[in-house]
Order: sequence, then structure tokens, then C-alpha cells
Amino acid sequence: MSLADAIQRTAERAVMERGSAWMLATVTAIGTGVVSVSTPTGPVADVRRLSSYSSPVVGDTVMVTRNAAGTWLVVGALA
Repeated sequence: MSLADAIQRTAERAVMERGSAWMLATVTAIGTGVVSVSTPTGPVADVRRLSSYSSPVVGDTVMVTRNAAGTWLVVGALA
């Protein structure tokens, strides 16, 4: 791998890690006002959920969002 390729991959990875994003995830555990989820990028524990997602169930497929600061939020379950 050339130096240019290594720099390009590092830049792409930094954008993915620092940028905001939404994705689908699976609920793996439930807490008070939070859930833990499994995402395509790995597990995330204690993610806050919107009050409209009031009855989470382990195994639910949910939409999650992450802002540039790295804060995660569960928006709700898919129908």
C-alpha cells in the first residue's frame, strides 16, 4: 500500500467516525430510558431513546442516529 493510499483510507475512516449518520440496529438490552443496540459498526450500550419509542423489545430493529460528537439516539422501531 502506498503512502497516498494509507492517507486516503485514514481520511475516509476519520469522516466515518466523526460525521453524523443514521443506521439500522437491533436492540440487545433494555434499561430505564435507554437501550443497548448492535449496529453494523459494533455494539453500543445505553443509547437514549425518544419518548415515543415507549415499549422497546429485545430483537426490535430500530433506527439510530449519531451526531458528530458521537452521541447516539434511538429514533424508534421499524414497522
